[in-house]
Amino acid sequence: MSISKKTFRFAASLLITSSLFSAAAMAAEPASKSDTPAATQAVPTNDTSSLEKADKSTVLATVNGQNITIGDVLDARKLLPAQLSQIPTGVLLPMMVDQMVDQKAIQQMAEKANLENNPEVQQQLKLAKASIIQDAYLKAQVEPKITPEAIKKFYDENFANKPPVKEAHIRHILVKTQAEAEKIIKELKAGKKFADLAKASSIDKATAGQNGGDLGWVKADELVPDFSKAAFAMKANTTSTTPVKSPFGYHVIQVLAYKDVPVPPLDKVTPMIRQKLIQQNVKAVIDDTVKQSKITKNDAIIKKYTIQPPSAPGSAQTPAK
Repeated sequence: MSISKKTFRFAASLLITSSLFSAAAMAAEPASKSDTPAATQAVPTNDTSSLEKADKSTVLATVNGQNITIGDVLDARKLLPAQLSQIPTGVLLPMMVDQMVDQKAIQQMAEKANLENNPEVQQQLKLAKASIIQDAYLKAQVEPKITPEAIKKFYDENFANKPPVKEAHIRHILVKTQAEAEKIIKELKAGKKFADLAKASSIDKATAGQNGGDLGWVKADELVPDFSKAAFAMKANTTSTTPVKSPFGYHVIQVLAYKDVPVPPLDKVTPMIRQKLIQQNVKAVIDDTVKQSKITKNDAIIKKYTIQPPSAPGSAQTPAK
């Protein structure tokens, strides 16, 4: 049985992250009143600013003569998972130094074993370098375009002065045949609970079990057309009296309520707009770059070795887009 390099990378990253999470949580937890007088309890503070002002070359540890500096720690902190970004640097610092000592020791042993010149490692380094350069190019091209003015323009064009959006709170039961849907409608009329029938009969397993077929609050354009048209034509607190056919099967729909959602203010949607603009601009840069490039494809060989993947189980079991 072989263990892939991905397994090692995953295990190493999991170990580092989980160690920091657990240690940081314990370090950040205030001492109980019985352990330490309130007046002397230490309150963790985010000391990123003081570290930023410190001499980056200050040595925090050495491993076989190689230094780990404040600058190294600050660089490494930028690569930590987002969940750790809110934890004060003063809490993370001791654990980060310990983890970086471990990594440095492993790196030195790998270099001593001359693994850097291993052909497989060289190929991975080549791929990593290409990825880093590509990311740097896209960032250089796109980042200057994500300005406050661009965000405001997107907001004005897509949000400002738009009427409130109607949302419906919807539940549904999805089955394969019209006869099954008609049977469920009869059972609902006889007094059976919608959630129970959804759990027992719906093939939309994403909503059937714990949610009782509940799709939550949705907009009309978030649903496939046939389902959306039927649902938004219903009155609140009603259930469809006939099956609703869609590409996924037959639905029994229950509309619990409606509400009008006002246009959100700019500050509430700025992160979403920023992400949308990044996606749009990245695609534009890629498309433009490809247009400027001379590209040939060996379609015959590509077709020869292309295998169409099977449909994923349950991939067509929800009316939402």
